[in-house]
Amino acid sequence: MMEHLFKQFEEITGNPVIRIRVDVADFQNFKTMYKDDREGVNDQKFLEYYISYKHLDLQPSDTYIDIAAQNCPFAFFLREKYKCKVYRQDLYYLKKGIHGDDIGGDASNMPLKDESISKISLHNSFEHFEGNSDIHFIQETQRVLTIGGKLLIVPFFFEDKYRVEQNSGWVDKEGKKHLWGEGARFSRLYDVEQFNLRIVQNSPAFKIQFYVIENLQEISPDCYGQMFVIFEKNKSVAPRNWLARLLRRR
Repeated sequence: MMEHLFKQFEEITGNPVIRIRVDVADFQNFKTMYKDDREGVNDQKFLEYYISYKHLDLQPSDTYIDIAAQNCPFAFFLREKYKCKVYRQDLYYLKKGIHGDDIGGDASNMPLKDESISKISLHNSFEHFEGNSDIHFIQETQRVLTIGGKLLIVPFFFEDKYRVEQNSGWVDKEGKKHLWGEGARFSRLYDVEQFNLRIVQNSPAFKIQFYVIENLQEISPDCYGQMFVIFEKNKSVAPRNWLARLLRRR
């Protein structure tokens, strides 16, 4: 089934799926460098950050955003490592607007100038973008990314049939209800047809490249995110006018 899926990806993106094997020793070394003591951060989460660390080709001249970051320290790790400018963005956990290194508000309508960001990644969060916010986010990243800039989504989840899951959120140990994060109220699982309609057809400025990790279980039994995708911007897009921005906020 996976081979058939890969063939379909190649047909709609025009690029062959790249198969990689993660260097397990290098991954373990990364875990000694990147410190993250938040509850629930297991090897799957470390793998997601490792993929961004290895595949975004970060440089001191970059400006990077970790989308839907909550209180994650990964962006600050990259700043220390590469001396680049970084932001964390989140809709639910950060105050709206730009506040130092944090950007609060909707990731599909960010208060950023055109072509002002060079690298973006999402770690197990894109599937939670509700309604048409997945489409709007893909359009927004084409606006804010520089030519040659990259958007990395890890993991990217696919199934044979497109479906959306919804529930009422989750309650933590203190009895506080959350609508995001663990057991999120919304999850979108694409099939190839819907990925093409919703994402590829709204990505005129992007080259889309899929990757598959072939040695997932060698890394850790906690790991389950086999596929990730990099969108690389190869041309400019028309500026979004003020009316479009106003309608997006509604």
